[in-house]
Amino acid sequence: MEQIDNRGVFSFCMCPGGIIAPAATDAGALVVNGWSPSKRNNPYANSGLVVQVEIEDVMQYRRQPEAQLKSISSHSPLLMMYFQKEIEERAFAAGGGHFVAPAQRMADFAGDILSSTLPECSYIPGIRSSPLKDVLPPFISYRLKKALKSFGRRMPATNGHSGYYTNEAVMVATESRTSSPVRISRDKEFLHHPQIKNLFPCGEGAGYAGGIVSAAMDGERVAKTVSALLHS
Repeated sequence: MEQIDNRGVFSFCMCPGGIIAPAATDAGALVVNGWSPSKRNNPYANSGLVVQVEIEDVMQYRRQPEAQLKSISSHSPLLMMYFQKEIEERAFAAGGGHFVAPAQRMADFAGDILSSTLPECSYIPGIRSSPLKDVLPPFISYRLKKALKSFGRRMPATNGHSGYYTNEAVMVATESRTSSPVRISRDKEFLHHPQIKNLFPCGEGAGYAGGIVSAAMDGERVAKTVSALLHS
């Protein structure tokens, strides 16, 4: 994990022998996700890359000329959901439709170079060379580029094998649902919903985690709190 502009950037859900799969729920929007068959014998591997996004990032992004969020009230509780929707629609358009995903080689992305070729990929609808900076907001692209180069310094090429930062890797856009864009409220101390008795929101769907491990840690925290309340 790296901290860029006081925001976390990290890799998660590494899938050996993995497959990138379409996961969209809306027409005209594109979402990808990854998984591994039980045998782990697919010739590819994939993992997600996450850039932390806070409400102040989105508020600043609304001022960009290309942002569609201007039509959404800055006080809307669904602002982050509309932000997510805008990125997914951009990804669909950049892929050219039919759920083809926009993609770019890693070093090309960091160097603002349109990839002339793309390596083979497990994503069955197919991938299309496209500048991902046109899909991702500037603050996400910038932090991601900085973090990728930093990861490369930590995990350099050794013994003839490529390091982390390599043009052999292809970046596929976009996995935009690692956590809910709308957070369910809960009491800071006792973790229950402030208006509904015995309801304890937790994990990814409630907006308190960004992956399997962090969801498990949040669930453990909630379970310990509930246990303490039951025995108090």
